[in-house]
Amino acid sequence: MPGVSFRWRHRLLTLSCPLLKLSFGGIVLALAIVPYLVQAQLAAPAKPSAPVPAQPLAPQIPPAQKALFDSGKSLLEAGKHQEAADVFQQLIETFPRSPLLPQAYLLLGQAFSSLQKWEEANRSFRRLLDEFPTSDFHPEALVGLATVLLKTGQWDAAVPLLRQANAEATSPQLKLGILRRLEETYLMKPDYPQAIDAALDARAFVSPEEARAIEDRVRVLLYSKVGEADLRRVAERFPQTFPGDLAMLRLLELYAAGGEDHKVTQTGREFFKRFPKHEQSGAVTGFLMAQRKKLKTNELLLGALLPLSGPLSPYGNQVLNGIKFALEQSSEFAPHPTIGLVTKDSESDQKQLVMELDDLLEDYRPVAVIGPLLTRSLKIIAPAADSRNIVFFTPTATYPEVQRLGRFLFSAAVNHRELVRNVAEQAIVTLGWKRLCILAPQDSYGSEMGQVFSDEVRRLGAELIATDTYDAKDTDFGAAIKRIKAADLKKYGKLEPNLKKGKPVKDYIPGFDAIFIPGDVDKVALLAGQLHFYGMPVPILGTNALDSPELIRIGGRAAEGALFADSFFVDSQNLVMRNFADRYRARFHEAPTAFAAQAYEATQLILDAILKGATTGKTIRESLGRLKNAPGLAGALSMNPGGYLERRYILIQVKGGRLVVIPDAR
Repeated sequence: MPGVSFRWRHRLLTLSCPLLKLSFGGIVLALAIVPYLVQAQLAAPAKPSAPVPAQPLAPQIPPAQKALFDSGKSLLEAGKHQEAADVFQQLIETFPRSPLLPQAYLLLGQAFSSLQKWEEANRSFRRLLDEFPTSDFHPEALVGLATVLLKTGQWDAAVPLLRQANAEATSPQLKLGILRRLEETYLMKPDYPQAIDAALDARAFVSPEEARAIEDRVRVLLYSKVGEADLRRVAERFPQTFPGDLAMLRLLELYAAGGEDHKVTQTGREFFKRFPKHEQSGAVTGFLMAQRKKLKTNELLLGALLPLSGPLSPYGNQVLNGIKFALEQSSEFAPHPTIGLVTKDSESDQKQLVMELDDLLEDYRPVAVIGPLLTRSLKIIAPAADSRNIVFFTPTATYPEVQRLGRFLFSAAVNHRELVRNVAEQAIVTLGWKRLCILAPQDSYGSEMGQVFSDEVRRLGAELIATDTYDAKDTDFGAAIKRIKAADLKKYGKLEPNLKKGKPVKDYIPGFDAIFIPGDVDKVALLAGQLHFYGMPVPILGTNALDSPELIRIGGRAAEGALFADSFFVDSQNLVMRNFADRYRARFHEAPTAFAAQAYEATQLILDAILKGATTGKTIRESLGRLKNAPGLAGALSMNPGGYLERRYILIQVKGGRLVVIPDAR
């Protein structure tokens, strides 16, 4: 629990000098670190049975230098740090080529550290590191410099030095001290997974009893301090060993307490894969069975079939948040039968989707399911939806008329055909842009949206000047832009004489009002700049793919005037939408996306049907089919006979370097 504390034991880095100590309350610097480790190493008895390789002769140290050095060392040991520093400085200045120089810099740095003269200590340690990079004292100097940085609050700069010192050190005692320093430093940051790493590495240098004590405090740390994200890191770092098992067991507890049933199931399954013979396997089995039993105590169940892991998991989790938010709000304001949510993770995989679908329908029998995300998944689940009379309401799959696939399928997703028609109507009817061009990506979506826009241009009595395409992999769109320019010059475009730097030139004046580009935001933003470069500073029309800060970040001033539409806009001043966005942020600590909003609306419509007495798949289907002018976040919602929601899309434009909602005068 937060607030629980425990004692981290400290060990000496050397046999004769105290370790610089760190604790949870801060870093307490001792008077010196590791001054005589090398002597302790030299004093260790050699094994007579091992062959001793020939060693180079140590340089002879003149008596005057040795006497001065020994004097400084004695003063340091006696705690006379300023006097010791003076002696070592005298040695360095008087004998600049002395073989004792590396150790003198080390002890000088330690003396200054004890005096809390951090700048002087920093310089001493750095001179040793820079001037004697192969010195035996190099690891100790790294530790000394790291200590100075820690004391002056430079945590991020200190950690790499400690890690380097650990890699260079050969003495087990020195390595143990460094690992404990790393552990305590990571705890102060805090970076609990790294602290656990350092603590467990230290087991190699201690007795079995001390190793068990290390593992005990890791257990306490996992249960008292470490949150979900760090528990996941620990579980991945130790996939089949301690403390990965403990991290997963703790995650199970957290997920169960938070009502995140899909994570309980997912983590339980993963635990069995990694630890099939674990002593806690029986407890985990009981945990999962209790979770199922608890869910089934609800009067009705809703299902959520979403990719909650794998590459599509960000979108799946946005949708899940929208579902949860709708359920929570519904329980606040209106009495209805107790409704539980059974969440299944399709993992972006067809086999997993089928397996989870079978478990969901066989074992839980929900009255309706929110999901799946993709059109290809709709085609897989459609037969089961019809045969079991269970409504599946996708918030994101953009298949235009889902009930062609199955009678129990509905969609709250953006209908791109309708969205493009809304954009064309705003441009042509409201803004009076009568001459237009199309530049579409060479894919099925670009082709379809280009055709829809072209049809709408003709229906509304406007004129299409030119149509062209680009490869979605392109970053240079000059060829396509030049073709559009050539087509325009044959109609309304002009070349007007001008002078630039005293030379006559002809400036291109576009004869069209705007250009429709149904591409991804990064490509459209690049295109905006290149259109300006080629003398086409006309507004861009687009789809909801442009609803991203990247449009302005990449496009800059060239994106000014761009117009598009979406089902949701997080910064809208619409009271209903703003209230939704504010409460969603408070609940999930992030802004809602269009996917979350669409999932929220789909769930609200199902809950509204249940409140009106629809408690079976058939009656919920009938209620949704009759939907007319139901309240939505951005306005009225009605169900099309094809099974998708009809709505008026929000019109958004770049104005003054910002995305703003423009009044709907349609």
